[in-house]
Amino acid sequence: MSGGAGGLAPVRVERALGLLPDLEVLNPLRALLVSISRPDERTMWSSSGPYLTLGKRGVQPEELRRHLPPLLHSIAGHMRGLYDAYAEALECQQRSDGAGAAAALVKAGRSEEKVGRLAQALTWYETALAIAEGLQDRRPELGALRSLGEVCLALGRYTEAARHFQRSLAISEAEFDQASAIIACDRLGDAALAQSEWAGAEAWYGRGLRLAEGARDARGIGRLERSLAMLARKQGDLTTADIHLRRARALVESVGAADAMAQVLNGQGQLDAQLGRHSAAYATYREALAWAQRAPRDAGLEVSIRLNLAELQLETGRFLEAEAELRRAEQVAIAENLTSRLVQIYTLMGKLRGQQLDDTGFVFFEQAIELSRALERSPAISARVYVEYGLFKNQLGQHEEARGYLERAREIFESLGEAPDVERVESELQRMSA
Repeated sequence: MSGGAGGLAPVRVERALGLLPDLEVLNPLRALLVSISRPDERTMWSSSGPYLTLGKRGVQPEELRRHLPPLLHSIAGHMRGLYDAYAEALECQQRSDGAGAAAALVKAGRSEEKVGRLAQALTWYETALAIAEGLQDRRPELGALRSLGEVCLALGRYTEAARHFQRSLAISEAEFDQASAIIACDRLGDAALAQSEWAGAEAWYGRGLRLAEGARDARGIGRLERSLAMLARKQGDLTTADIHLRRARALVESVGAADAMAQVLNGQGQLDAQLGRHSAAYATYREALAWAQRAPRDAGLEVSIRLNLAELQLETGRFLEAEAELRRAEQVAIAENLTSRLVQIYTLMGKLRGQQLDDTGFVFFEQAIELSRALERSPAISARVYVEYGLFKNQLGQHEEARGYLERAREIFESLGEAPDVERVESELQRMSA
């Protein structure tokens, strides 16, 4: 990367972020700084090039300045939208239009959700719900509950999410709103699955599937078949998972939904890999990427597919291809400010170096840990980094350090009540002791 004004070297991202106070109001600036960062060409082609991480990329202050006017314009537009939504809600209150007021507040929440301000979106939705609960028309309450449930799922607040979706299901059934009832069942299954409550997840997905079949909702049936496949795969029932995925694919193809098709194929690729059908898995992931590119841009889905593909390449010893795929995923994640995905990418990079018995791979785990600290709502993400870091250290014969990282992971999983993860860590610790 060429020098900036006066030939000065770019500022490293880790140093630039160190100058930025950890204030929520500065999050757009933080995201901009990361997205315009560039790898230093001299570093890329040096011996340290293969170990380059986000923190070691560079940013030019004058480039940041060039991007500030459009960023500030975007922020002003966002704030104007929030204020307009509030003014609309106030006008509706003046006309005694409670439904309109609730809808305006939900609109503000969705605006916050789109820019990743989930805690703020939650507050808007809670305010909307408080108004909607007193109305004779139950539809505004249903909309607010569904919005609350979705944000709670995204925040990892699964018990709260389940409570909101259970209330929305009760209202949907009372109002004979079949489509909303199907969604509520699916999301209740997701909340149960996230908490490793297999029986609960199966019951909710099954109930949703029966409702979708009764409504002849092909897309809904396809989504629930995919959910049931994911559950079966987690339970180790790969034959049942395969059956559900084949049904899901047939249904999603019939409605031509590109994003849903990419998700089904991503799941099929994971199943093929688990079954040892490596050639089929490679082809399926490539097809999933092709479908994802036909759909409206979903960077998270694209990175998910690339991560799964890289993991397969890693498992089959195709290390150079795995690294190239991870670098492609890294580019997308940096451009779109997908911090949690970057944590996964660097963790897998470290795992790759571990399989090559390259002790300098620690730089990736350290970067993953640093990034995971910014994800306070998801301590489980940090714990999974610690597990892989521990296994990496163990591969290199650094057993005491390995044990330390695994024990830290176990503490976090225990505090979250993640029983399957606790069991996995304990199994690794026992294997290490043996």
